[in-house]
Amino acid sequence: MNNFLLKAAILTAKAAVAVAFCGQVQAAPVSLSPLFSSPSVLLEAGGLAGTWYKVQNVAKFSEAIWNGETIKNTSWGTGIWAASDIAAIAADPRPSYVTGSTTTVGAVSFANNIYNNTFASGAFGTWQPDHARVLAPTVGAANDCTVSTQDTAGCANEQNYAAVFTGFLYVAKQGLYDFGVFADDVFSFSLSGLNSAFGVGHEAVAGSPGRVFETLLGQNSLEGLELIRGFYGIDLSYANRLEAGVIDLAWQEPGQTPWRIIGEPDLFHQVPEPATLVLLTLGLLGLWGTRIRRVIAAPALTVAV
Repeated sequence: MNNFLLKAAILTAKAAVAVAFCGQVQAAPVSLSPLFSSPSVLLEAGGLAGTWYKVQNVAKFSEAIWNGETIKNTSWGTGIWAASDIAAIAADPRPSYVTGSTTTVGAVSFANNIYNNTFASGAFGTWQPDHARVLAPTVGAANDCTVSTQDTAGCANEQNYAAVFTGFLYVAKQGLYDFGVFADDVFSFSLSGLNSAFGVGHEAVAGSPGRVFETLLGQNSLEGLELIRGFYGIDLSYANRLEAGVIDLAWQEPGQTPWRIIGEPDLFHQVPEPATLVLLTLGLLGLWGTRIRRVIAAPALTVAV
């Protein structure tokens, strides 16, 4: 199933409005309280914790439905087809079709070689966030792979990989925010507060453009999202099926128009202390959670999309 020409045509049309959300805004600004002002677990600045997975390109495992049929049961249904496939890929124990995994800590801004080598061509439209990015670790070293060579042995790692990012965002300034994800192919993002959460995503490859820029306000029909100073939970799952792959997590801060990649100083991940494993075995982790840890406020973000 080769959707390259259809995908390119759709993306070219959508690219002009990539940084604007569509649809009628129906709801007034809402407020989301932080999970905590001071964390009850030990956190470390420097980014979200990410786990990356490489999947066999010929494996059939997708439970996504297309035209009433489960994709893994079709003649063409190999590899990743939906964001909902990622949970099974990341399951423990690891499925047999996952050939390897690795971890990262940092901001979420990655691409494969096919994206880095082809974004300037305009084949998928011209997008405001277009620029060369750090390679996804499952891809390996830099190479000259393109869409036309993606099925060669040397480009096998450019296809069918996924990542799961978890951690916390520190908001230093109360105000109205928006969050945007630039992705090719699929993703699912959630921002969690004390008593609520908001999500944004792009679920399916089949029947849709692979490359999208989606905003939290746009998908939730919100006029604004007010965040209060403190820590918010972040969960982001991402996968690339074929061709170019890219993922960016960005935000609009209060009073600002440009989209900016959420930088490492604003992102935190949980760091288990040596005693944590012992406490887990003793069933005392709940008591451990009452201890308050000191976290230094993050400096201003300086990385622009």
